[in-house]
Amino acid sequence: MNNNWNKILNELSYRVSSGIPDLSNEQHLMKLWDILKEEKWSVEARVELFENLTEARLVRNPNPSPNKKKDMVTVPYARTFYDKQGVDTDKLSDDEIESMAASDDKIWKIEPEEAPERNKDLDQEAEATNEFNEGKLSEDGVSDEDFENNERVKPLPNQISLEEIEEAFPKPLPFPRKYLKVLQRLLNTNKKGGVTISDFTDAAGGGTLESTGGEILTMMLTSIEDDNIANQLSERLIEHVKSNGNSNSIISKTWIESAVKCRQAIRDRYDRTFGKGNWKLKNQAWDIEEEVEALGMSDYKKNKGFSTDVYFTLEVDGVTILDEVSLKQSRNANLLNATTGRVYDILMRGNGTEEQIKRYDELHQEREALKESINTANKKELKERLGPAKAKEFIDDIDNRINSITGQLVELEDEVIPDKIPENLEVKVAQQKQDEGHRNSIKKNEKELLDAISNFDNMSEEEQEKVLDDIGGPDAGGGNKGLNQKTADMKSFKKKQREFMAKVKKHLDSGKSLSDYFKRMSKDKRKALAGIYLMTEEGSESRKDWEEIKDTSRQHSKDVAKYLFENKEAKEGLIKSIREDFPLQALLSGEESMALGDLSADKETLKAIFGTDDFSEIQQNLTIVGDSIVYKVKGTGKEIPISRIVSRPDGIGYGTSWKLEMKLHPKFADKLEEQNKKGK
Repeated sequence: MNNNWNKILNELSYRVSSGIPDLSNEQHLMKLWDILKEEKWSVEARVELFENLTEARLVRNPNPSPNKKKDMVTVPYARTFYDKQGVDTDKLSDDEIESMAASDDKIWKIEPEEAPERNKDLDQEAEATNEFNEGKLSEDGVSDEDFENNERVKPLPNQISLEEIEEAFPKPLPFPRKYLKVLQRLLNTNKKGGVTISDFTDAAGGGTLESTGGEILTMMLTSIEDDNIANQLSERLIEHVKSNGNSNSIISKTWIESAVKCRQAIRDRYDRTFGKGNWKLKNQAWDIEEEVEALGMSDYKKNKGFSTDVYFTLEVDGVTILDEVSLKQSRNANLLNATTGRVYDILMRGNGTEEQIKRYDELHQEREALKESINTANKKELKERLGPAKAKEFIDDIDNRINSITGQLVELEDEVIPDKIPENLEVKVAQQKQDEGHRNSIKKNEKELLDAISNFDNMSEEEQEKVLDDIGGPDAGGGNKGLNQKTADMKSFKKKQREFMAKVKKHLDSGKSLSDYFKRMSKDKRKALAGIYLMTEEGSESRKDWEEIKDTSRQHSKDVAKYLFENKEAKEGLIKSIREDFPLQALLSGEESMALGDLSADKETLKAIFGTDDFSEIQQNLTIVGDSIVYKVKGTGKEIPISRIVSRPDGIGYGTSWKLEMKLHPKFADKLEEQNKKGK
């Protein structure tokens, strides 16, 4: 085997839970696919390898573990197993490996590997500045030509120049030069063109396009020493965004203001921690492996923080140290932004063993990776490189694997939660009840609704505009609330409602019924139908039914909240979830800090609030009080609310999902602010 293959197998060994790759295991194969992609293998080479692996040579499983699942394994599996026992398999042929495995009666002792501690010590010789300004990391993989020819990229009318952005930043740049152009592209492009971050840069991260832009801007803005220069740049960016209509901009006024506040919170924390004038920012990087390792971190995958978005290096007393920061737009940002479908996930964490939860997470990660591998962009690439027929075969295989993993997840959920969750907590049941309410109302009140449609069609444009203002606003009259559209969304709402009314009228004029039109429901159809309810006379049966439909929608949220706060296993699962959504352990250890707009949640601040930095003690004393996760201070009876759990419909009466959100508790935000000010 060549050195590159050894490197790939070693990396695969690290990523699989057993530590020994099994190339007949679907999950291990998909991890291998990701590694090969990272190693710049072409799609053709990856497909060819996977085709060969399906015909891989099998040998007796040399692993004596009682938990082994297979009697026969691939030769690479056997090689890796023997490598871990100290056998130099590079000198052995496949025939020798097969013979060794077939005759092996030795009981190899497999020592459990302890999770490696993260190493945050930086290579003090690392010099990222040159690499960021002139090296490979200064260049972006999306060329100007590719960007300009991208059909999804819709330029905004007013453009900001690269020079206007660049003049504010220190020279040489402490972050990769490519981000100047990435920021310019984000500021000059309409977000409504269906673009994703990969249209702007090959250094793609997670999250929404807007939050990604906010992270990049915060990372860059924090490098500016002079507050006046930072403020002048942010004011220029806000002016630019306003000139193009704030709602069209990828990086909105709110995100720019957040970047300014996060910059200040980060720099204020450095003053509190090291003293003013005792520290100096050296370099910054986004959460991209090559960039972070250029800062001097060894082995990014093993040593990176739990939820870090941006990285900073500082010089303090002649030593370069690393600061890893998780960014939130403001103190009101969601720590968790999920749907009520996550109830299963919460119960899994409350009921499952460590091993079951680990397996559950691995399956979810694997399924998401598979879905990502055949997203629209990747499907297009596969068709171009493999041809339609072979690409279809490959995509069908991935779909089958996704279905297989979904089946495994269902089996695991049945094993951990045999009684399932109550029916009233099932999202599908809530959706069915909502649609049933709409269809019953159409059937019962058809004449009212037909009259409303006819009346709207006979109105002048000005009269229609007034009706749409009423039903789209906060108050539709007659004791009915309107659809309460945001000011920025009102123009789009009116346009869609007009188009919908025209389609329904055309459908009815062809002799078909209203019920037939709504045989299949969608979010847009339900929302437009709600508009028709509100066009009927005040006090009508249609309006009354609409209120009942909304009550049904709200009831699902109430039922979910009640269950989560009262069910023992659900409460335990919620408390465990806080470790993922608000990483207290990483914050208390000093491994990371979090900037929530103008607030900083960091080791010293949290220790002052809780009276300890012992995460185990804090975890043992977390509980649910009302709708909040609360820390009860041992021996004092004192309670510190940390976060609030909110369940609500996403579009009352017409949406397809129900939100499950975790927000920083206002009282905890006040405590953070109080402690941040004390250190100034």
